[in-house]
Amino acid sequence: MDSVLIVSNGVGEDTIGVAVASRLRGVAAVEAFPLVGLGGAYADIPLLDPRRELPSGGFALRGGLTALLPDLRAGGLGFWRRQREALRARAGRDRAVVVVGDVYALWMAAPARAPIVLVATAKSEFNEPHRAVEIRLMRRHAAVVFTRDERTAEALRRRDLDARFAGSPQADVIPEPVGALPLPPGAPVVLLLPGSRADARRNMALLLRLSLRVSEQEPAVFVVGLPPSLEVARVVREAAAARWSIDGSFLRSPSAAVLLTRDFGSALRRATVVVGLAGTASEQAAALGTPIVAFAPPGAVQYTPAFMRLQQRLLGDALVAASDWERAAEATVRLLRDPTERARRGAVGRERVGPPGAVPAIAAEVRRHLR
Repeated sequence: MDSVLIVSNGVGEDTIGVAVASRLRGVAAVEAFPLVGLGGAYADIPLLDPRRELPSGGFALRGGLTALLPDLRAGGLGFWRRQREALRARAGRDRAVVVVGDVYALWMAAPARAPIVLVATAKSEFNEPHRAVEIRLMRRHAAVVFTRDERTAEALRRRDLDARFAGSPQADVIPEPVGALPLPPGAPVVLLLPGSRADARRNMALLLRLSLRVSEQEPAVFVVGLPPSLEVARVVREAAAARWSIDGSFLRSPSAAVLLTRDFGSALRRATVVVGLAGTASEQAAALGTPIVAFAPPGAVQYTPAFMRLQQRLLGDALVAASDWERAAEATVRLLRDPTERARRGAVGRERVGPPGAVPAIAAEVRRHLR
């Protein structure tokens, strides 16, 4: 059976890689190489090594020296070199390579010497057009590029690339609900997304403060979409230290109730407003037509001011960017009180992210390279 390798460089990218792999089972032997983190999303798919968690959580190249230096001190340079050597050792083995992420991941995968299908999730003409050096690398190494919107596909085609928009891969991988959440019927729900990187714990503390501020002005139930990297026991322990009471899966104060859940699919579909310090998860909220409020926490690794600006350009009016958590609380209250504004911003989000459909098209393109 032909072999296909999936290379991804992020938590959201891993999820897209899994979705592509699921459509290739039975026609190819699929392995994966998550360049960032341990790749837990891949479950029973065989994984290449080396893999490890680095301090930046994969944001070393985008976060500047603040994010890069801790990775270098942790042995990042040698680690990245070993990853590239592992990919070089794949030369001639795979019929196709699927790269999900940015052009760095494409460059890393190039030594595998197989036709590369690039799923370019990192950039869009809306927020950050590809630079000339990235265009050159795509021309050299990518057989086809699947973009996150038609505007970007058109821009790349003008640069002589085989670029296609077949739908949003982020929308394709929105999880299905696991079950009904224990929430009051019809209650407005604020979904809190702390992100999936190393600063998620610190973000949680700010989001809990925001929930208190919002609940003082507008009745709502709060739900935290916990990423796999955030341990429930630790969240509960730190909330208790901040004088929250623990009631099963809820954190409670005199004015606020906050449900902790890993059922992101159910939480996302119940959300009235999202307060998101996340990448893919916030974009998935926009895909479902839910407005997002965001702020850049001090000392953030992932959700820096620069990241927030890029995400706002990507999502347009679907995202309300606030200067700090207090202003974010005010914006959340305004949206809870104004259904017309929520609907307007939600429509923008659905348009910017686009419909599902990319994953089946990507899998079909890979199958074209198989015997």
